[in-house]
Amino acid sequence: MIGRSAHRMIDANRNRAAEGLRVLEDVARFLLDDPTLARRAKDLRHQVRALPSDPGDRDTPGDLGTAIKAADEGRRGDLIGLIRANAARVQEALRCAEEACKVTAVAGAHVPGTGSTWATLEAARYATYTLESDLLARLPGWKLRSVRLYALIDPALCADPLAVAAAVARGGAGAVQLRAKLLTVRAYRELAARIQDAVRRHGALFIVNDHVAIARAIGADGVHVGQDDLTVADARAVVGAGCAIGLSCHTPEQVGEALRIGADYLGLGPIHGTTTKPHEPERGPGLLDAVAGTIDRPSYAIGGLDRDRVLALRGRIPHGIAVAGALCRAAEPEQAAAELLAALG
Repeated sequence: MIGRSAHRMIDANRNRAAEGLRVLEDVARFLLDDPTLARRAKDLRHQVRALPSDPGDRDTPGDLGTAIKAADEGRRGDLIGLIRANAARVQEALRCAEEACKVTAVAGAHVPGTGSTWATLEAARYATYTLESDLLARLPGWKLRSVRLYALIDPALCADPLAVAAAVARGGAGAVQLRAKLLTVRAYRELAARIQDAVRRHGALFIVNDHVAIARAIGADGVHVGQDDLTVADARAVVGAGCAIGLSCHTPEQVGEALRIGADYLGLGPIHGTTTKPHEPERGPGLLDAVAGTIDRPSYAIGGLDRDRVLALRGRIPHGIAVAGALCRAAEPEQAAAELLAALG
């Protein structure tokens, strides 16, 4: 009895793991355009497919599990959810097959090749943990989850935007966006490429404002669009899956729509009046309260924020802050960035 059941358990989980690895392989191949990660997923899939299997062990019509469906099984919120769900499928399947191999060894049932197969499965499971982490690390939308301070560099606010960008990155800003409405497209591209090089040397992400074609051309980590700019879907068609797309939101309704259409991160505000967007009415901290607990991705309060105002909002800021004036106008931008991070707590 144990032998037959173990055969079925190993076969089912072997197939489940291989299917999940195929999804991860195709994510790396077609969505991330990463041949190294695609090869790693493919190699793991071939290892799993090489495990002992006999189609005679299968009893799909009699398998109770085929009728069991999870409530959220038909939904994947975004690419992050797709990767995590399939990585979890692989890891759980490998663990189940591994344990079945151990049971057959104890019971003395004959499953060809299972003498050391459990150790092979264990190694493959650990390799999948690493593969999942490396796939997620290729998604700037995932990287933004560790970014608390998002700096906006505007040449209209600072004499040397390149120097300020490098300074705030040294001070702890995890992402730096170039917002330059008055520059020509060519001038923006040249400055964007220089700032990107500078901030990446300090471990910060670089975000392009509005110009999706420039974001793609220079390989930016992300692009930020407003409510009246290109849609998230249109921006995604240009920049691809590996580039984070941020969307400005001014109302709870816009936040809900941004989550539905797949924006990778959100800007929330203006919380206070700001000279960078004088046409936008001040939304106040009430906007943050209204969307508290509803956002499952990075979101940044924006608009007239400085150290004192951040301290006053502590506990109400959902994820982080986006700041322009308090950094661009600071006598010591690096110190100002560090102080804003400290104020966040």
